Amino acid sequence: MTSVTEFDYCVVGGGLQGCLLAHALAWHQPEATVLLLERADELCGNHTWSFHETDVAEQARSWFDPLVAHRWPGYRVRFPTLSRRVGISYATITSDRLREATLSLAGGVGGAARPGRLVVRTGESCEILSPTAVRLGGTADVSCRAVLDCRGRAEAGSPGGAGYQTFIGHEYETARPWPASEPTVMNVPADQAAGFEFLYELPLGPERVLLEYTRFHEEPACDESRAASLISARLAEADAGSAKLIRTERGCLPMPYTAAARREGPSPAGGYAGGWYHAATGYSMPLAVRFAELVARACPDRVAAEVASAAAEDRLRRGFARFLNRLLFCLVRPEDRWKIFQRFYRVLPEERIARFYAHRFTFTDAARIMIGWPPMGLAPIRFARSFVSLPGPLPT
Repeated sequence: MTSVTEFDYCVVGGGLQGCLLAHALAWHQPEATVLLLERADELCGNHTWSFHETDVAEQARSWFDPLVAHRWPGYRVRFPTLSRRVGISYATITSDRLREATLSLAGGVGGAARPGRLVVRTGESCEILSPTAVRLGGTADVSCRAVLDCRGRAEAGSPGGAGYQTFIGHEYETARPWPASEPTVMNVPADQAAGFEFLYELPLGPERVLLEYTRFHEEPACDESRAASLISARLAEADAGSAKLIRTERGCLPMPYTAAARREGPSPAGGYAGGWYHAATGYSMPLAVRFAELVARACPDRVAAEVASAAAEDRLRRGFARFLNRLLFCLVRPEDRWKIFQRFYRVLPEERIARFYAHRFTFTDAARIMIGWPPMGLAPIRFARSFVSLPGPLPT
């Protein structure tokens, strides 16, 4: 085997988690050498990652804020019997923006490692050999002080049971200005016969919008015809003139209810592979940023211990998120699932909503979510079979 130069960190996976980690390391450890590896031909894929501004801790803002592509002062949700504006700032990072910023940080793709610089390598396979070594292309070994596995969720999914959040989004240029200036995170149609579904709307500019059909279902498949129908109806309703399709993105997010999806391996795993995502919402940004901060603030020799400790401290929140998924997928009829989300937005004040999405909710927040749970469409036998008790109370 050919031995390649040593690095302080090898980050395997150039998606959201891997690129965020590269930026956090560059900020907190400017002298560290970092190798970022991605098997695809380019970083970041084709995605739009949205989040509440309150999801990101103040300590991460210095390196994180330049990555944000769009911001809004609030957003709306619309249900059959509820419409509400939520005054929590909302934001989006796009693949293009994150890719450009990461390559800029590296000074281009390839090149020799030197202190304070990131090296990006794409388009070749990578095998993690140990916590301190990887193999590139099956022939070249790279040694480092710490390997971080950021390759995304394991293909095997979530052992023991999971639902899925599938989506298909179309980004358009319109002939006339889009009528809404803020996002609509959930626009829920009255017809819910196919299970919980809604349209997600991001106005990305005066004449640019992303319309995304989302469905919560037991199977990881998106209904393409239903997506096309709802998106076409919204375009007609908006009366924004002819619409030119610019981009399409698709995805499937696991919503486990009996076990967290995580990849077993020799090195610490971030993102979906390591369970660093919000199981009850599918939002990855809050915990992806937290993982990046955690790793970047630790010395390489302490990374594995720090990651394990932080995951253990967050175990109860992760358990509660899976418990909510169990209620959603095993207790309530598919056509009634929307009522759970409507109630969430009807009864919770903004500060509780912010803490929930940020994965910083307390025992009191969890209790408020559960108290008065609407008893519609219950399937108690199925629920009992799927149930796994939580290990203890949440922190207050």
